Amino acid sequence: MRISNISVRLSADDLNSMIAEFAPDVPLRITSVRPDGVHGQFKFLMWNIDFAARPTSNPDKGEVALEISARKLVNIPPALVQMSLQEAMKDAPQGIEVLRQSLRLNIASLLDPLGISLKLNDFTCGDGFLVIDLARIDIEMKGRKPEFAALWKRREG
Repeated sequence: MRISNISVRLSADDLNSMIAEFAPDVPLRITSVRPDGVHGQFKFLMWNIDFAARPTSNPDKGEVALEISARKLVNIPPALVQMSLQEAMKDAPQGIEVLRQSLRLNIASLLDPLGISLKLNDFTCGDGFLVIDLARIDIEMKGRKPEFAALWKRREG
């Protein structure tokens, strides 16, 4: 299945609704969307960590990524954060890298095992909205039905 030329603008409320729908147990909330990225808070052990997620894309190279970095690490030693991130990500799927207390998620690599390939014209943050301008998304349905059914079942769960 192929979908082409769609532009989506997501507010902080839209993103929080999506998180609540798809990952209700994840202690994550989006506080704002600004030109420098999506800002939010994540509960890590007993601390609340403020973070910024900056979308990046390079349509010529087919790269789509999300760079997530901590903005305020109150009373958390940097070495603990670095070590915890590396430990948590050692068994992560291809497309996730730990870079100096930040994560870089290669979205295309994460979607590839699900049979989804995408090409974006734009993936940026504006004042109040995350903008996703999709040039094309291809979803391989042949042989993928059990995987999608399992994902849907977990979601409804």
